[in-house]
Amino acid sequence: MVANRLPQEKADEIVGKCRELLRAIRKEPSFETFNNWNIYVVGIHNYYRGMTHFCESFSKIGWRIKKLFYHTMEKRATFTKEQSYKNQFLGGKYRSWGKDGYYCFGGIPIIRIDWANWDSGLISATKGVVRRKNPYDYGEKKHKSGVTMEMITYLVNTSKYIKNSRLAMFRISKYSSVKGISYLSGEFVPVENYHCHHIKPKSKGGTNDFDNLCVLSELEHQILHSSNPEQLYALFPKKKKRIKTLIGAL
Repeated sequence: MVANRLPQEKADEIVGKCRELLRAIRKEPSFETFNNWNIYVVGIHNYYRGMTHFCESFSKIGWRIKKLFYHTMEKRATFTKEQSYKNQFLGGKYRSWGKDGYYCFGGIPIIRIDWANWDSGLISATKGVVRRKNPYDYGEKKHKSGVTMEMITYLVNTSKYIKNSRLAMFRISKYSSVKGISYLSGEFVPVENYHCHHIKPKSKGGTNDFDNLCVLSELEHQILHSSNPEQLYALFPKKKKRIKTLIGAL
């Protein structure tokens, strides 16, 4: 999308959609409603990223929904200055934003519609010439460090079937916070192959809290719970201490 300014009717349409999504969050604050908001904001930024007055246009949209956004997030999300959540979100695309704090829900940063106004990395185009790199461009379809919006969406959808809401919440934030890296192998675990393991089993007093969860691949999890979990020592000789802890807790 390359144009000088955002047409007024399109700005009104975006504001209307933002209000609709924020009202849905007010009615039912959940991973699904917050995720729907994030997906829309990233998508709309992506669509208009080449617009010459991108920052100016989206700054105005941010002002139009400022009060609704604030009152919605204030009682339903947590305001934090902890930088790790946003720095690890979508491969670090939000590292330059939210230095003074931002809203977060279960470890997932909530994207403001006008955040793009603060990032010099967003592209700007004049007469079709791209002058700045687009931070949402993932390039070739291969894995890069970090967790994409598609991965989070997958986890949100599969978490609907988990009865314990606390486990459902921290299952997502654990994978996102470690960028999908296995606790044992140190390798990236594809989201569809991700198993969330309790370091201290629930049967022995373990909780669903963030610090008691770790990322394992399906195969690693199967071996750990097999009749011969010691196989893990041969597979991951540099992780003996972690393996001993996991096996000892079973």
